[in-house]
Amino acid sequence: MAVRKANRRLTREEEIRQKYLTFLISEEEYGMPVSQVVEIIRVSELVRIPHAHDYFEGLMNFRGRPLPVLSLARRLGMEDSPEPAEGRRAIVIQIHGRRLGLVVDQVRQVVSFPPEQIDPGPPSLKGQSSRYVLGIGKGAGEFVVLMNLEALFGREEVAGLAADQ
Repeated sequence: MAVRKANRRLTREEEIRQKYLTFLISEEEYGMPVSQVVEIIRVSELVRIPHAHDYFEGLMNFRGRPLPVLSLARRLGMEDSPEPAEGRRAIVIQIHGRRLGLVVDQVRQVVSFPPEQIDPGPPSLKGQSSRYVLGIGKGAGEFVVLMNLEALFGREEVAGLAADQ
């Protein structure tokens, strides 16, 4: 019976859960679950909002609706690219029932990390910052930090950023 279970095919949902979109921030590779990605867009014509969070780039017209666009680097407390957000790529995600655009330095590829290829991370990750990390994906000699977007962007924060959706 155990052999049969090990050889069973993954359901579509299980397969999607194991796939991650990888991207670069400050030359470091990160990943997010593909199941939360809506699409990848080029950022254009942002409307700036005074007194917003420092990581809030502005609002962008996304199919006739306002899309909050955020600097993922600044949200993570990292140095952002010197390039303006306009013209760069953003990953549109669906989180807590809302859509956000996350500006990254470069979008890489979709990779699969079965559960046995994901480590919880070193003990040095424990504490406040570990909430934002699902684990460390290992594959082909590379390590990818897998982001926990629900922890990074809390429900109340997302509701405040994306109030008009």
